[in-house]
Amino acid sequence: MLRLLSLFLAVAAAATLPAQQIPEPPLEGAETAVRQRLTTQAADLRADPENGAAWGRYGMTLEAHTFTAEAIAAYRQAHALSPRTFRWPYLLATLVDERSAAESLPLYRAALALNPDYAPGRVRYAEALERAGQFDDAATEYERAARLMPANAHAHAGLGRLALAAGDPAAAVRHLSRAHDLAPENRSFAVTLAQAHARAGDRERGQEIAAAARSLGRINYRNDPIRSSVHDLALDVRSYLRRANAHRVHGELDLAQRELRAGIAIDGSRPELHFALAEVLAASGDQPASQVAARRAYELHPELEGVAAFLARGLFQSGDLSGALAMAEEALDLSPGDVNMMLLVAIISAERGDVVRTVEILDRAYQARPQDAPTRNALIQLLTNVGEAMANSGLQDAAAVQLEKALDLAEEAESPDVALLQRRLAQLGR
Repeated sequence: MLRLLSLFLAVAAAATLPAQQIPEPPLEGAETAVRQRLTTQAADLRADPENGAAWGRYGMTLEAHTFTAEAIAAYRQAHALSPRTFRWPYLLATLVDERSAAESLPLYRAALALNPDYAPGRVRYAEALERAGQFDDAATEYERAARLMPANAHAHAGLGRLALAAGDPAAAVRHLSRAHDLAPENRSFAVTLAQAHARAGDRERGQEIAAAARSLGRINYRNDPIRSSVHDLALDVRSYLRRANAHRVHGELDLAQRELRAGIAIDGSRPELHFALAEVLAASGDQPASQVAARRAYELHPELEGVAAFLARGLFQSGDLSGALAMAEEALDLSPGDVNMMLLVAIISAERGDVVRTVEILDRAYQARPQDAPTRNALIQLLTNVGEAMANSGLQDAAAVQLEKALDLAEEAESPDVALLQRRLAQLGR
């Protein structure tokens, strides 16, 4: 107890600000809602400078909007004024950790002395110990976190990393497989698991996992309610988008909608929020509402990346071919290399009987030589269909040209359509 008290006093002595010195960040260029929130909280602190909780809330808002130095100062003051509150030394430790793992260690210890069973904090402490080179202590903390919260993927991943570094690939595979099972969307876990399999002698399995990991994003979701409560305070557009995307990745579409609608309620002039809402609504199966949101994004910023193409696809699905064609052509003007939009233009042009435009846009798509399998296969099928339609109209030479392009792409992709296309060309005398 004496050692713990000494630690608290040392942290407080090094940290305490005179109450009147309220750290105020530069707010030039900050979004209106952010300026208003921070200005109000600073005014509240001037009125009640001894309120540790108010200092902590101010620090959380500062951190949420990446005013890190000011947030550290506010957390230090909150901890000094409320030394029995776990939240403030913990949040302080996580911020200091971004700058120096070694400097964060006493802060983590002070926080965990107040709440020793908070597993996410144990994991972060373990990670700081790992970065500081204290591997045995890190392993102890990871193991403790895993006992406290068996479903904590980061605890198992930490044990896997340590086992891999210690030359025990079998243990690494065991722990990292558990982490990967718990958080299959985490790219880092998958990559490290692939390395562990390779070190364990199963190179084929490692390559398989590494190949699958390439399609994963870089979201590093943690089940850490206290840290999440900081991010939830951010009022800038980027934060609403980030939170919504995290919810979407985890299939929490209602929560993603809630974040985006909250952002729109604060500032409805931001097209990114409307477009993100359109994508979430589409994933939820609400196509009409999705198109309304996408149209609003388009009205605010017609050149916003992806919005014209999104509208084009929606209009096509709803049967508005004229609107879809106009929007797809606009999308191509903005992004000339978008093969999917080329294919959409080709489909609509073919349905409208515009052979010249169909052939011209398909040739453009063929020259682009798409590498992703779905797009390439769709192009092969379209070229084949157009070729067959030409053959049925007696245009044998023109048909052969389209089928030869389809065959070229099919051979490159080692497609099962190769033999069929070869036979069809032979029938046409090619």
